[in-house]
Amino acid sequence: MFTPKSIALASFSAAALLCGCRSNVESFKTDVQPILEHNCAVCHSPGGIGYEMSGFSVQSYATLLKGSKFGPLVIPGSSKQSNLIWLLKHGAHPSMNMPKICEHLAAQDGKCAIASQYARRLPERQVKIISRWIDQGARDN
Repeated sequence: MFTPKSIALASFSAAALLCGCRSNVESFKTDVQPILEHNCAVCHSPGGIGYEMSGFSVQSYATLLKGSKFGPLVIPGSSKQSNLIWLLKHGAHPSMNMPKICEHLAAQDGKCAIASQYARRLPERQVKIISRWIDQGARDN
């Protein structure tokens, strides 16, 4: 037997699905990882110049949370304390900000020349997605 309350709840649920609404929860697999793969993996994967210089890889959730040889870049629950966001927002010295365009090394290092072709600053909306994901606990979801 359907009650008015169950009918209203079912209608609301159906309306949310039909309108394409989504929760405000950011997902590593569907929201964050594609951004990192498209924009960062060319340098920050084994064999890339960024990986060689820092030890930081975006190849997987585990390597992202591991950080670099200089320490963690993601502090789950706090984008403000996460160096990854600081670097993406260009809050560091220009030599450290990401992405790095390493023109001064391009003649000496083919990897850096390749990386420089793909380097571009992330749009603010993508930085916000990564920030929200970190603030929500940086879960492997």
